[in-house]
Amino acid sequence: MGIFGWSYPPGCHSVPGDEDDGPCLVCGQSEEDCICPECPECGSVGSPECYEKHGMVRAEEQVRLLNEAEARWAADAKAEAEGEEKLRKELDEYYAEMEKDLAK
Repeated sequence: MGIFGWSYPPGCHSVPGDEDDGPCLVCGQSEEDCICPECPECGSVGSPECYEKHGMVRAEEQVRLLNEAEARWAADAKAEAEGEEKLRKELDEYYAEMEKDLAK
C-alpha cells in the first residue's frame, strides 16, 4: 500500500468493472449529459431497445446530438487511422535508412 492509500499494480488504474460505460446509444452523450427520458415501461434510460420494443419515440434533439456525436467519432477514427499510417510510413523509412547504413 502506498502512502496515499491503495496502490494498484503498474498499468492498472481502477478495479475491473469501474470502466466508463461509454456514451449513450440513443443521444450519444456521456452518462452525466444524457438527455434521454426514463422508459415508462421498464424504467431504463438511454436504451435503444426501449425505443424499438416499448414504443418510445426519439426526440429531434436526441437525433441531432447522436448525429453530431457519430460525426465526431468518425472524424476521430479517421484522424487516428491517418496518424497510424503516417507513423507506419515514418518507421518504414527509418528502418530502410538503418538497413542502408548497416549495409555500408
